[in-house]
Amino acid sequence: MKNKKAVDILRIIIFTFSAYFLSCLFLKINSDAFFRNTLFVMFTPTMAHIITRIVTREKTTVKELLLPANLRGNIKYYVTAVVVPYIMFIVSIIVMIIFWVEDYNIKECFISTDTKEFIISNLITIGSSFVVFYVCFGEEFGWRAYLTPKLESLMPEPLALIVSGIIWAMWHGVLIKDYGLNFGAGYKFFPYAGYIAMCIMCIFTGSFLTWITKKTKSIYPASIAHTVIDMINIHTYLIPQKYLLKLDGKGQENFNASCMLLSGMAIIGAVFFVMLCMENRKKKIQVGQK
Repeated sequence: MKNKKAVDILRIIIFTFSAYFLSCLFLKINSDAFFRNTLFVMFTPTMAHIITRIVTREKTTVKELLLPANLRGNIKYYVTAVVVPYIMFIVSIIVMIIFWVEDYNIKECFISTDTKEFIISNLITIGSSFVVFYVCFGEEFGWRAYLTPKLESLMPEPLALIVSGIIWAMWHGVLIKDYGLNFGAGYKFFPYAGYIAMCIMCIFTGSFLTWITKKTKSIYPASIAHTVIDMINIHTYLIPQKYLLKLDGKGQENFNASCMLLSGMAIIGAVFFVMLCMENRKKKIQVGQK
């Protein structure tokens, strides 16, 4: 048992190092080709997963890899994978309206001034989601199909979710520091405040993605949910235009607004974090009664 734990710790180290090293490598190859390189970067967790299994000679099955879709009896979770991200962003928009936008008037938003563009934009989003799904699968096959289960074999589930979330968040470190991912630049305690905010978001968003993966025993619902999260832009239609102009990627106000924009992920994700903890506790009680 001790030897298995030692091997699992080694595998986590190899996986984490591989994911970090490869992501930095792709980003540094040609900084001008940011979009192209980012597509490779998002697939590095899957690369790290494969590398770790090869290096440590870890055998597995298709079922253990969570590759079956398991559609029977799980359609409701596939629907949940689409619906919950929208709820997350609706909560975020409400937070922004309460704490940032003054005298909110929906008539000042794009959804009122350009309804046709809103519809076309959403159709384009749906169409391009098939491409984004590919790279989001690249992340989820690493984080949810490998890293989180490995951490859960070594520590209590709540701690595993926290550690997994921190590793996932800091994998974005170069993007946050060099490219202003999510939070821009020029804010107080840059980039460390961005790191902390990203950790909070990833811990709780990861909890939702882990929950839906456990329910279906498949990696595809989490990949779909990740895709929807990355593609949603409804705030650009429900926040007044004059406020959207302030989201220029610079300064403290941009950072504060960006945190509010991501707050829904943390708030709704926290619900799933608690649900996972409660389900885990219930299982332990049931095992203890046996």
